[in-house]
Amino acid sequence: MRSLISSILFLLPSVFGLAQEQRCITSEKMHEQLLLDPSLAERRAAIEEFTQRWNTDNGAEREVISIPVVVHVVYRTETENISDEHIYSQLQVLNEDYRMTNADAANVPSVWDGVKADTEIEFCLAVRDPNGFPTTGITRTLTTVTNWNGSDNVKRSNQGGKDPWSVTKYLNIWVCNIGSGLLGFAYQPGVAASLDGLVIGYRYFGRDVPGLSSTYSKGRTSTHEIGHYFNLDHPWGTGASNPNCNQSDFVNDTPVQDEPNYGCQTFPHVTCDNGPNGDMFNNYMDYGDDDCLFFFTSGQKQRMLAALNGPRSSLKTSLGCVPTNVGIDEVSLSKRLSVYPNPADNLIHIAMENAMDRTFDVRMLNLMGAEVLLVRALDLNNASIAIDHLPSGLYILEVNTPTERASHRIHIIR
Repeated sequence: MRSLISSILFLLPSVFGLAQEQRCITSEKMHEQLLLDPSLAERRAAIEEFTQRWNTDNGAEREVISIPVVVHVVYRTETENISDEHIYSQLQVLNEDYRMTNADAANVPSVWDGVKADTEIEFCLAVRDPNGFPTTGITRTLTTVTNWNGSDNVKRSNQGGKDPWSVTKYLNIWVCNIGSGLLGFAYQPGVAASLDGLVIGYRYFGRDVPGLSSTYSKGRTSTHEIGHYFNLDHPWGTGASNPNCNQSDFVNDTPVQDEPNYGCQTFPHVTCDNGPNGDMFNNYMDYGDDDCLFFFTSGQKQRMLAALNGPRSSLKTSLGCVPTNVGIDEVSLSKRLSVYPNPADNLIHIAMENAMDRTFDVRMLNLMGAEVLLVRALDLNNASIAIDHLPSGLYILEVNTPTERASHRIHIIR
């Protein structure tokens, strides 16, 4: 383990500083915490040892993992107080990018078609808060702070920000006037709970909505930072650059490269003797413009799923994506609800054991909480519902009568 600790310390940048405009300062933030907390290096080394041992083949019954998200909007001006629709657009981007349903995945250079991956990770705005009450998954905090200057103080109510929800049960995202020419940052697993989560500048959060940066307007900053949250490094390693081509991101199917790529490179862009294909500059973990980033690899997926079966495994048991039914024995009712097949394709069958009423209203919600299907007065002794009009993804199915209610998560996969 000591050699792993030494490697982590060596690979991190030697100077903590900010550029005029910098897409991400995760490496610098991690380095800063290593200096402040000597025990972090040992925790990070243990996480890396687990990651190298973990194998997705061990999870033959693995299903799509749903991550509850809470977005904390911390604002001083109305421009910074982004709309709900703005936030919904970002959740849509995350679900497209992490499930590889993004339309521009078709633009991945053909030499990497064999390694581009659906990560089998999805995101929902939380519908249940840490106390078990219904929520929109969005908090709004008016602050007197003009510019956060890349500080973690945005995560602290006593500093004018907003305290996190339980970091073991929710992915916390703070959207604010981040300042210092930054787009965003996140922490990798192992840091103190008070630091965990993402901070994103309000001009870089969401897709194709008013007020966004012209260069970073497709929501890929959050895609990138969540990659760090799930323990990914930049393709050039953990430093600011890799001039000696001796640093690694610990992923076998991403080529070694010497430094970040900005803008939109022309294929191939060869560095570090990585020809003929060159840098994987369309990878979400590089620094290109939003409309030039298209995919994660199978190796990156492996690391992210290792995080979700190791240091971030508590997210898998969170109830944040499961609607709460105040005053109803929801757990008992949900156990009586049978929905199959799951994952589903074009048709689902529903039954309720020992139902007090014969007929039920059934509706389905997408991850943004919007109703996408409603069927009234359905007899649950023998019920089938066509879902062929719904796209692939995670949905919440709710069954309601005047006296009973239950919910169930449904995956549609085609």
